[in-house]
Amino acid sequence: MKPERGKLTIVGCGPGGAEYLTQQALTAVAEADLLCGPRFLLDLFPEARGERVVTGSDARQVAALIRSRMDECRVALLVTGDPGLHSLAGPVARLLGRERVQVVPGVSSVQLAFARLGLPWENARVFSLHGVSEEEAEFVLGALAAVSTAAVLCSPAWTPGKIFGVLRNTAGHRRAYVFWDLGRPTEGRMAGTVTELAGRFEGTGRSVLILTEAEE
Repeated sequence: MKPERGKLTIVGCGPGGAEYLTQQALTAVAEADLLCGPRFLLDLFPEARGERVVTGSDARQVAALIRSRMDECRVALLVTGDPGLHSLAGPVARLLGRERVQVVPGVSSVQLAFARLGLPWENARVFSLHGVSEEEAEFVLGALAAVSTAAVLCSPAWTPGKIFGVLRNTAGHRRAYVFWDLGRPTEGRMAGTVTELAGRFEGTGRSVLILTEAEE
């Protein structure tokens, strides 16, 4: 897929390691005149010739910048994981208009976490705790405790340790797997029951938590 003037190309870059980039992503980035995204994703493409702009997670600011440039040059927005799964791509596309956006899919961190475990995930529910209020988080945590297989995208405000503290009373027996920095050299993993991990493992906001009914 090649970028076009007047249309934003959103590029899913996988969990953050160069080995998870697709050929379609490489082609889109090579053809772009302007690359926008977090610095660690821009650094995945050292040979790209386009102008580079480091952007944050504020969808309105990102959309405003892209809108001001997309008619004069071919713009690619780099996002982590797959753009269709709890991504900045969603709100940016709504703000620009979906008819002005094309998407290059990528490998999601949830997909990679289940692959690491060798577990199928067709019946898994995926939840995100990015940018949610305390009230919304309580609803999310109640919902994920009620499903047999859940994946949770943690956040700086909702680390694995904080989640375990909330779930200890309702899902203490459940088997939990925590992955951080998936697809990067610093990748790590922790496993145990919710009760075992609560209070002794905090983790970071860059974590994916998998919750299952029984030990696999």
